[in-house]
Amino acid sequence: MKLIACTEGLSSKIEAFSLETIAAARSLAQAGDEVVAFFAGRDAQAASASFGLADQLISACTATSDLIPAETYARLLRDVIAAESPSLVLVPYSANGLDVAADIAARTGWPLISYVNEIKRDGENLTVIAQMYGGKILAECAVQLPAILMVNPGAFPEATPGPIDTARVRTIDAEPALTSGKVKMVAIDVPDYADVDLTTAERIVCVGRGIGDEASIDLARDLATMLGAEIAGSRPVVDNGWLPKLRQVGKSGQKVKPKLYLALGVSGAPEHLEGMSQADLIIAVNTDPKAPIFNVAHYGATCDLFDLVANLSDRLRAGSGR
Repeated sequence: MKLIACTEGLSSKIEAFSLETIAAARSLAQAGDEVVAFFAGRDAQAASASFGLADQLISACTATSDLIPAETYARLLRDVIAAESPSLVLVPYSANGLDVAADIAARTGWPLISYVNEIKRDGENLTVIAQMYGGKILAECAVQLPAILMVNPGAFPEATPGPIDTARVRTIDAEPALTSGKVKMVAIDVPDYADVDLTTAERIVCVGRGIGDEASIDLARDLATMLGAEIAGSRPVVDNGWLPKLRQVGKSGQKVKPKLYLALGVSGAPEHLEGMSQADLIIAVNTDPKAPIFNVAHYGATCDLFDLVANLSDRLRAGSGR
């Protein structure tokens, strides 16, 4: 069986979930199988230096754009699928992957399962565990091959980065597909994280919609100060203007990996989990026992977050003599 693991990169940075996708494919491969990493982006050298766990790397590269639009990525991937005839294509759940997986499924007629957390293989039969309803339900699905699976970031450990032999690398010129595509990249607008770089924080206190209102964030902010942590928020909190965009964690915010991640009133939508599920220690507080955040939390409490914050703050003050 041949498996294609789709990967992504921006400029010279390989996205971490790319290594997770390769690890997922590698975990399914058996004797005689082949794992093919597909990369589309600007820096083929970074891809060649990172994807050594794959049996083969196909790089579709351009020298003119830092980002290949999903439309072009899908077109290039379709050509690779036609040439390689894989049984399984693994696509990361990302902004790009959402469009690419749907495009490939529609054009090939292959089944697509999204939000995949776990994949089990028995010979030529696959069973996957996937999220539904924002992660509140886990569905077990039998998969008929060939198929496309969109894998949740954090569901698999990252493959150890390492170089792949040049003899196992095939390069494709992405420029013609990029030039003829209908979607043109105008610019990449990246926030300035100079003042707030959550990616370097060792401790983070993140508030979600359950915090209630902007004024209540002060309680969490005081707790963060006592813990020596940065305050952060989920997308609903930022969309409401309660915290600045620079403090958002998730797919459209910052992706963090602190030693401690305390989630207060965060439900745990897949977009949020993408940004924090690799934290060393995750503690979640939510009154809903079925909140998806508990699927990744190491410790969880279903009590009222305000009671917990007040009691924890009192104990920290007492311990510090304040």
